Amino acid sequence: MNDKSLGRWAARLASAAAALALVAGFTTAPASAAEDPSQPPAPVYIALGDSYAAGTGGGAYVAPPAGLPAECLQTAEAYPVIRNATLNLACAGATTIDVAAVADRYAAALKSAQVITVTVGGNDVDAVQTTVACTVSASSPACRSALYNSLAVKLRELPGRIAAMLDTVKKKAPHARIVLTGYPRLFTVSPAFTAEQTQGATMMNTAADLLNATIGYSALVNGVKYVGVAERFSGHGIGSADPWLVPPAGLCNPSVNCSPSPFDAFHPTATGYSSGYAAALAAARIP
Repeated sequence: MNDKSLGRWAARLASAAAALALVAGFTTAPASAAEDPSQPPAPVYIALGDSYAAGTGGGAYVAPPAGLPAECLQTAEAYPVIRNATLNLACAGATTIDVAAVADRYAAALKSAQVITVTVGGNDVDAVQTTVACTVSASSPACRSALYNSLAVKLRELPGRIAAMLDTVKKKAPHARIVLTGYPRLFTVSPAFTAEQTQGATMMNTAADLLNATIGYSALVNGVKYVGVAERFSGHGIGSADPWLVPPAGLCNPSVNCSPSPFDAFHPTATGYSSGYAAALAAARIP
């Protein structure tokens, strides 16, 4: 990844922060106290992807591995950390092109990888911008335009983007089992929602289903595994009594679940990462 790519990455993060305002280090897996010599060694597991793999929203930010932008927004509650990843190379704002660039840059590490998880696709289809526009006003021209751009234009391009990314990852990690993950539905429709909020929440949940279906299809045709998380988050979306996602300003309780960081909104909480993503991977026996 060159300096120009890093600059574009940082710019996307700044843009996301500005959009979210409208609705208002790398941590290694802890070593066991006493390793059991009778057990096989843990597989070399490397995580790639965007903010949902970085753990954004799960807690305090930590420094990412050297070579990644400082603004990756990784946390110690990220699902790769929970699942004892050897290395978490995920970064907020990452697209499929960025993931391929990271795989290329860390080719030496990926060469020995046995398991690789990838959470990516949301930024390719401008999911953040669309969610913000439709949360502000589901009936607005801005929401309609964002939805068209995301679902009618960019989602159609996503299978090709994922295929190109996977081609790079497979070449850099020839011995790895590669797993794509999906995204949660962001909302649980609440009686407290206004009619327009209900409309926006329903549209965003449908958009999440379409994105997940596209990622799952891409996994199938490219010979890798797909692990969905939407059902794990069922009943725990924004608007529920027990949300596993960080609500934006206006939909959060200041004494309970409002975050001081605008980047955290619409991302899983620590519970979302552990009971949603990590639990889904554990059930699928990954890694």
